[in-house]
Amino acid sequence: MAAIELDTTKNAVPFDRANIPGPKMAKAVKAEVAGKLISKARRPLLIVGTAGGDDGVIDMVKRMAEKGIPVAATGNSIKRLKDEGIDATYVNLHALVSYLKDPDWKGFDGEGGYDTTIFLGHTYYYASQLMSTLKNFTKIKIISIDRHYHPNAQQSFGNLKPDDFLKALDVVVAQL
Repeated sequence: MAAIELDTTKNAVPFDRANIPGPKMAKAVKAEVAGKLISKARRPLLIVGTAGGDDGVIDMVKRMAEKGIPVAATGNSIKRLKDEGIDATYVNLHALVSYLKDPDWKGFDGEGGYDTTIFLGHTYYYASQLMSTLKNFTKIKIISIDRHYHPNAQQSFGNLKPDDFLKALDVVVAQL
């Protein structure tokens, strides 16, 4: 794959100006690094929201699922994912975060909890608060590969233009 001149670390400021969570904010991450972090995770979970319904994004979710990353569908994203033949488990995002906080939860497959969550396509202000819960009350790694910078993740893309966002997702998937 040819090198893509794409810097996903630029413009790493909260998309919502009121979303300044304090001194511990997400590190802006390059797409290659995000992909490598996901590929090295012992038990990753891709959490897809309703805002991830764009055709290009759905294709990337499908490619990630084909690489063995389990997919949790929140909101009404389950319909679109199932229509595209993507094996996903439906769960309410708020409930999912409660499950993830429980150290005894065995995951959707009964094999154990997840060590890395990958957020994609959620309503910004809602996902931000739930990422904050995970950041402050668990040891789970939080990676946002969303189009907007999420300060409550541990690693996040900066704010990206739509075309750059799809290129970044392609780079992430290529690392898996």
